[in-house]
Amino acid sequence: MNSANDNPIVDVENKSVYHGGNFHGDYISLEMDKLKIVTTKLTILSERQLNYLLNHKLNDILPPFVNLGKLGLNFGMQGVQFTATSTTAENQMLSNPMYVHSIPNNNDNQDIVSMGTNAALITKKVIENAFEVVAIELITVIQAIDYLEYQNKISSKTLELYTQIRKIVPTFKEDIIMYPYVNKVKEYIMKID
Repeated sequence: MNSANDNPIVDVENKSVYHGGNFHGDYISLEMDKLKIVTTKLTILSERQLNYLLNHKLNDILPPFVNLGKLGLNFGMQGVQFTATSTTAENQMLSNPMYVHSIPNNNDNQDIVSMGTNAALITKKVIENAFEVVAIELITVIQAIDYLEYQNKISSKTLELYTQIRKIVPTFKEDIIMYPYVNKVKEYIMKID
């Protein structure tokens, strides 16, 4: 990350100018592609865990969609599952590598272009998306803990997280607009050390 990536490099101290083609961000592109792929894999795992929590036929312990209200009149976490699923699909699409893409330009002087900047910007979006899916999963887990009345059966660290999330998202039995809560939980977990 601290390598020179400009061309030419001007060494003022020694009064020299070096033309070495140090502009190439190939290593950035490759590392960003790897990071977005593993982040997408994390997103997929989180979405699949969320699906398990919401599918009462799979978990055999929670109500459908971790709905704490009357089923049929309320959706529980069903609505935000759609967000998690579509966001996961977006990450899958965005995770195609930029490293192998190159469009020559500058009269073919720049014949191999790293696409490092594009890879970094796409990776930033993939990471933000991952935080959103994890936020939805966390809200669902908190609702499940309330349904099962497991507050006294979870670890101290989980209880700490539970308490912090409950300060952001109230227990709900009737449908509420979820995106403000999802965004607040996302912001919170992005700040956790």
